[in-house]
Amino acid sequence: MWQVTSEIHPLTSVMLHRPGHELENLVPRYLEDLLFDEIPWLQRAQEEHDGFARVLRQRGAQVHYLFDLLEDIFRVPHVKEQIIKAHLAYTRLFHPDVRSAVYEYLLQLPHKSTLTMLTAGLAKKDVAQFKQHRTLSDLTADSYPFYLDPMPSMYFTRDHGAVIGGKVLLGSMFSAARKRETIFLDMLQKHHPLFQQQAMGRWLDDELPAGLEGGDVLVLNERSICLGLSERTTEEAIEVAAQQLLVEKQALDTILVIQIPARRSFMHLDTVFTMVDGDKFLLFPGISHQIQVYRLTRGAGGRVKAEMVDSLRRGLAEALGLSDVEIIHSGGGDPITAAREQWGDSTNCLAVAPGVVVVYNRNQATNRVLQRHGVEVIEIEGSELVRGRGGPRCMSLPLSRHYE
Repeated sequence: MWQVTSEIHPLTSVMLHRPGHELENLVPRYLEDLLFDEIPWLQRAQEEHDGFARVLRQRGAQVHYLFDLLEDIFRVPHVKEQIIKAHLAYTRLFHPDVRSAVYEYLLQLPHKSTLTMLTAGLAKKDVAQFKQHRTLSDLTADSYPFYLDPMPSMYFTRDHGAVIGGKVLLGSMFSAARKRETIFLDMLQKHHPLFQQQAMGRWLDDELPAGLEGGDVLVLNERSICLGLSERTTEEAIEVAAQQLLVEKQALDTILVIQIPARRSFMHLDTVFTMVDGDKFLLFPGISHQIQVYRLTRGAGGRVKAEMVDSLRRGLAEALGLSDVEIIHSGGGDPITAAREQWGDSTNCLAVAPGVVVVYNRNQATNRVLQRHGVEVIEIEGSELVRGRGGPRCMSLPLSRHYE
């Protein structure tokens, strides 16, 4: 059975998305809207991502590619139609002729081409032959060329949701540019044989308020998780999830909420804080005095009890049932180096086993600090991948970790 009850147990199954043509539809004019600061070079990004997947396989993980899984369920009657309609529900297409033409165009394409168009963006010029007459959108192609926006952040599969225990917590994306990404995980959980064979249901039946993204979910153990209160995860979504997970389904005993500055440079908890061993965590020291920690537990009367915790170390230790934990600071003790390497996702480590993490090789000072604290570091190249503002943890959605 697929299940995840820790950040650090040996990784056995993981879902990735290899960067594709969506990166080629990034142009300077729309970078801010699509949440990018730079334009990655696709060929090199793919080579780097292949190296990342190779390392995961070498460490014993089975790699499932998002597109391969989606092609499987496109063969299930009506699933392709459902996925297309779900994407159209998030678009700004108002004219019924345009919506109909886009739907028919995507439906008649080979499955892989449909998936490519959904993620890479659907250009107005591609749909012209399916339209009965010209509309204003045809005349404005020079100002904005797409009917469906590109989704360049797709390779950060972590944000689409999280596996907690043996079920999926489907994410609720905060930004309009990313809302369509969770459609794929939603449909895979409902229709793919692998998910059915693993009896992988979902924790919440209803959609969460915006937003709760997977980069803000850290699974500490069988009964405790951390949730980041960040730029992209809100109090409202955390409260809804807590009511379900703590009170109604009693799946957890403790949710530790870690509030970090709501800034673009710290978009998720895992961009500044990750678990690297059973009692060790890596933290960007630039925010160490700006963190607030809260504990959510089951309270009286079917309500969630919320209380402040006086320190991050104390909150983590109590949730893990330990006397203390070790907080390792990134950057080697130098604030300039720490800030520069945090921008390059030095703290966004992916643990593949207790005390064994995958990191970008560019963050040399932080990697040396981890090694000095007894953590095995597996370095990968990521000079192009990092341009999307994400590291090894962001690029991976663990489906299963083996409990030894």
